[in-house]
Amino acid sequence: MYDAIIVGAGPVGSYIAFSLARAGYKVAVFEAKETVGSKVCCTGIISQECYAWFCPEDAPILRKVSSAKFFGPPGRSLTLEKDTIQAYIIDRATIDKTLARKAQEAGVDYFLQSKVMSVKPEKECCRVEANCPRQSQEFQAKAVVVACGFGSILPERLGMGKINEFISGAQTEVNTESREVEVYFDQELAPGGFAWMVPTSSGKGLVGLMSRHNAHSFLKSLLSRLIAEGKISSKEFEIKQKAIPLRTLPRTYRDRVLVVGEAAGQVKPTTGGGIYFGLLCAELAVNTLHEAFLIGDLSSRQLCHYQRKWQAKIGFDLCIGYRARVIYDTISNTQIERVFDIARSDKIYEQLLNGEDFSFDFHGKLLSRVLRQPKLLMNLVTPKSLLSLSGISSLRQGVSGEAPEADIVYDK
Repeated sequence: MYDAIIVGAGPVGSYIAFSLARAGYKVAVFEAKETVGSKVCCTGIISQECYAWFCPEDAPILRKVSSAKFFGPPGRSLTLEKDTIQAYIIDRATIDKTLARKAQEAGVDYFLQSKVMSVKPEKECCRVEANCPRQSQEFQAKAVVVACGFGSILPERLGMGKINEFISGAQTEVNTESREVEVYFDQELAPGGFAWMVPTSSGKGLVGLMSRHNAHSFLKSLLSRLIAEGKISSKEFEIKQKAIPLRTLPRTYRDRVLVVGEAAGQVKPTTGGGIYFGLLCAELAVNTLHEAFLIGDLSSRQLCHYQRKWQAKIGFDLCIGYRARVIYDTISNTQIERVFDIARSDKIYEQLLNGEDFSFDFHGKLLSRVLRQPKLLMNLVTPKSLLSLSGISSLRQGVSGEAPEADIVYDK
């Protein structure tokens, strides 16, 4: 009998496992992959704050970033630069392995190549069935945390609903001598999304994009373009793909179960980044579970505090970010060109960059200020985007059965 079983050995799962074990609980982590950190599709750009709060002291930093160059449709570009370091580029696979090692040193049991097939909450415990290397086995725990990334069927089977809206991401490692982060906004290059080239270690970098569809094909086209421009060298590219949620689960708790990270949709709709929000919510999940263990109450009535806490922490940014994404989905390259021209001529980007509400992690206030710029607003908002926005009433996505106790509506 474990106190807690964590499903998924990503940074969120291992951080929760380490934190609970350090508090004296008996914890196990189940991971479907053969090794921790394998087949990761993540650029690894995080803020200094995220690194300082959550990453182990010995976690390597590949590069420090204080500027980035933004490209619109051909001929348009802007360089944004701050005097101070804004972000670190880290090796996500190494972070995963380091956090898992820390958790194991704290006494956490890791079961690799062990895919959790079902979680069954009962009166006294949760029964967890996992396909382990030799045979299917059943384990028991007082609580279970689902932190296995987006696409798991576990939340739906547990009656927590399903995330139906997502975007596709694709990325590959390249050889490049570039030293600056480049970001591309072009509806023909990455429809409904954007693309990037991020230098990592010496002579290496990551090129990727997010798109509403066919991310793999659009990435191949981008790679050909970058080769032709001499920004990367030709080679065999191993393209990794993943789906990125754009909304949150209607419910992220029930008796003896919490859902955290990408599995819960705790991802920035603007950038697709999930590390910082996932770890913030992991901390809230640990605190909620610790309080529940102390009073001996792991019912949904007690665990609902977790959803209230994370919605209060990141709900505003998720909602505003999603609205911004809806607007971006509807605009054309001509509109993107106009926005670049306005930003350059009026130096709006400098005002936004130097504003007190500028944050690498929290985009809600900044986006609200962008959408209050009359010239930008006139070029961004279309009848189609207004129609789409009118259908957004809250973070809730609708789910049959009892409504979550922790719903918060943000559009009033």
